Formats: sequence, structure tokens, C-alpha cells
Amino acid sequence: MTVLRLQDYVSPGDTYYIGRRTESVRFVGRLHTHDDFAELTWIEYGGLLHVVGGTSRLLEAGDLVFIRPDDVHLFRKVPGRKFSQVSVSFPSETLRALETRYFDTAGWAWSDGGLPVTHRLDSVQLQRLTELTSVLVAGPAGRLPLERFLLELFCDLIGRQGGTSLPTWLTEAITRIADDPVALTEGVTGLARVAGRSREHVNRVIQAGTGQTATALINQLRLDRAASQLRMTDRPIASVAMDCGFPSLSHFYRLFNDRFKATPRHYRVVSTVSGQRPAASTSR
Repeated sequence: MTVLRLQDYVSPGDTYYIGRRTESVRFVGRLHTHDDFAELTWIEYGGLLHVVGGTSRLLEAGDLVFIRPDDVHLFRKVPGRKFSQVSVSFPSETLRALETRYFDTAGWAWSDGGLPVTHRLDSVQLQRLTELTSVLVAGPAGRLPLERFLLELFCDLIGRQGGTSLPTWLTEAITRIADDPVALTEGVTGLARVAGRSREHVNRVIQAGTGQTATALINQLRLDRAASQLRMTDRPIASVAMDCGFPSLSHFYRLFNDRFKATPRHYRVVSTVSGQRPAASTSR
């Protein structure tokens, strides 16, 4: 088994290494592990086999894998299939620093045990990852741009998926619908459509994983969006409510007050004056 070291890939003074390969590149997958670095790798298009932990998995477009330093793995071409794979390799110490600072309780993508964590990104998320990587490639390969890249990855792409017991297909759908006002207005029907499942199935999975109904979860997403609009825009409250899927203004006021312990108007005034949310608004 081969042991790879980051110093064999980075230039002097650089912190990380970014590589990209396609089916036109000749390579022989060799079983290896990493001495001092972790790796993010994803598939831009096509398919590639990932052999890790005694298993073999087909990675396809949008699959993002968090490879730990001690994972023993290799990649193999799929006969007859094209592919594009991008990898970012960086020091293990960066992992430890980020975990200590931001993930000391749950949601750590490079968690110990089992197989490496894999996320399936949709086309919008994959495009966003491409944009983040382009910025990373363009500048000097220092620690600051690396940590910015990783933190934006966590916040923009997978941050809202951490800490739940929901399956990946559902957490991805929830992430997408939170930024889709049309689907959010459709409610559970919109979530089911985005997830590609029936309303009944979505509701059962949410209740089993969170203890709440799909409607309650949708309302939380709607209220989060409404709170953001109240803080960051001057739109009339009635327009905000309608845009977030609450045609009944009285119903919106009741749910908003239950969630944030303030009326929408008071929430907006306090947020505008102080730049902070009302003290009780973190209650859920």
C-alpha cells in the first residue's frame, strides 16, 4: 500500500493542492492512504469507481466525498464512461482546527468511523462549488483562502444538513426548497416534488427523523425566510407573508410570534435599530 504525502504535491510555501483529471488522463488506481492530509473530491460529470473500506461505490455527477487521512482507498475508471474529477488536498491540521472551532458537537463531515461521508450535490450546488474552486485556484495557495473555501462549502452547500437523522435525498431537498420561493409556497407538495417522493412518504420520513410533521418543518423554513426579509428589506409585512407561503396574515402573525417571541413589526424594528435579532428570537 502506498502512503501519500502532501509535500509531494504542493509547491514550496503552498498550503493546498488542487487537481483535476478526466478520462483522457492515463492513471492506474493504487490502494493508498494519506500521511498528513485530508481530501475533498467530487465528480463534475460522468462516473468513477471509488474503492474504500473494502467496498466499491460508483461516484456520479455531483457526488462530493470527504476523505480522511487514514482512509485506505483508490479510484478506478468505469469502462466506456467519461468523467471529470476534481480534488482539493490540504493539511490534517486544518481539519483539527476547523473541527475544534465549529464542529465540537455534531455535523462534522470528516467524522470518525464507517465509510467517508458522501453528499450528492444538485446542479446548482455543483455550479456553486465550481465557482468556489475557481476562486481558490486563482489566488495564492495560503491558509486563509483554504479556510474560506471550506467554510463557504459548509455554510452554502451542506451546513443546513448537519445534525439530523434524515436521509441525504431529503436533506438535499430541504436545502433546495429553502432557497426556492415557488416550491416553498407550495408547501409539502413542493418539498415532495423537489425530493421526487410522494407527500405521504416525505411526511413519514420527517416524522420518524425529527418528531415533527412535514408541515411544521415547512413552516420553519418559511418563517426563517420571512425573518430574513423583514431584517434585510423594506417590503410590506403582508407582501413578505404572501411571498413566504402565508396567504392568511393572521396565521402568519401567530406562527411568527410563536417562533420568534415577537410580532413581525417588532422584530423588524428591533433588528433595524440594533442590528440584532430580538433576544427571544432564538427559541424554536
